[in-house]
Amino acid sequence: MPKGEMLQVENAAVALRNQNGTFKVISPNGYIFQVICRRGRKIRIREIGEPEHSAFSELKGWQIEKIA
Repeated sequence: MPKGEMLQVENAAVALRNQNGTFKVISPNGYIFQVICRRGRKIRIREIGEPEHSAFSELKGWQIEKIA
Protein backbone atom coordinates (compact mmCIF):
# COMPACT_ATOMS: atom_id res chain seq x y z
CA MET A 1 0.00 0.00 0.00
CA PRO A 2 1.58 3.35 -1.01
CA LYS A 3 2.01 6.11 1.58
CA GLY A 4 -0.97 8.48 1.70
CA GLU A 5 -3.39 6.07 -0.02
CA MET A 6 -6.72 5.57 1.79
CA LEU A 7 -8.55 2.23 1.77
CA GLN A 8 -12.01 1.44 3.07
CA VAL A 9 -12.40 -2.20 4.13
CA GLU A 10 -14.75 -4.43 6.12
CA ASN A 11 -11.97 -6.08 8.16
CA ALA A 12 -8.88 -4.03 9.06
CA ALA A 13 -6.99 -7.03 10.49
CA VAL A 14 -7.20 -8.90 7.19
CA ALA A 15 -6.23 -5.81 5.18
CA LEU A 16 -3.14 -5.18 7.34
CA ARG A 17 -1.92 -8.77 7.41
CA ASN A 18 1.61 -9.07 5.94
CA GLN A 19 1.99 -5.28 5.64
CA ASN A 20 5.01 -3.24 6.70
CA GLY A 21 4.66 0.31 7.99
CA THR A 22 2.70 2.64 10.20
CA PHE A 23 -0.98 3.17 9.51
CA LYS A 24 -3.75 5.47 10.69
CA VAL A 25 -6.89 3.35 11.10
CA ILE A 26 -10.38 4.76 11.71
CA SER A 27 -13.02 2.36 13.03
CA PRO A 28 -16.64 2.43 11.82
CA ASN A 29 -17.45 4.15 15.15
CA GLY A 30 -14.88 6.87 14.51
CA TYR A 31 -12.12 5.80 16.92
CA ILE A 32 -8.67 6.53 15.53
CA PHE A 33 -5.73 4.15 15.98
CA GLN A 34 -2.07 4.09 15.08
CA VAL A 35 -1.16 0.60 13.88
CA ILE A 36 2.45 -0.50 13.38
CA CYS A 37 2.93 -3.58 11.22
CA ARG A 38 6.12 -5.57 10.67
CA ARG A 39 6.04 -8.80 8.67
CA GLY A 40 6.49 -11.83 10.89
CA ARG A 41 5.76 -9.90 14.11
CA LYS A 42 2.74 -8.93 16.14
CA ILE A 43 0.79 -5.84 15.13
CA ARG A 44 1.08 -2.95 17.62
CA ILE A 45 -2.04 -0.85 18.12
CA ARG A 46 -2.62 2.30 20.13
CA GLU A 47 -5.64 4.58 20.27
CA ILE A 48 -4.80 8.14 19.25
CA GLY A 49 -8.24 9.75 18.97
CA GLU A 50 -11.86 9.53 19.99
CA PRO A 51 -14.78 9.97 17.64
CA GLU A 52 -16.55 13.20 16.86
CA HIS A 53 -20.12 11.98 16.55
CA SER A 54 -21.19 13.99 13.51
CA ALA A 55 -17.95 13.49 11.56
CA PHE A 56 -18.11 9.69 11.48
CA SER A 57 -21.82 8.95 11.35
CA GLU A 58 -21.58 7.91 7.68
CA LEU A 59 -18.60 5.51 7.92
CA LYS A 60 -19.26 2.06 6.56
CA GLY A 61 -16.30 -0.13 7.45
CA TRP A 62 -12.74 0.67 8.45
CA GLN A 63 -10.58 3.37 6.83
CA ILE A 64 -6.85 2.71 6.57
CA GLU A 65 -4.16 5.20 5.54
CA LYS A 66 -0.43 4.43 5.39
CA ILE A 67 1.46 7.25 7.11
CA ALA A 68 5.01 5.86 7.22
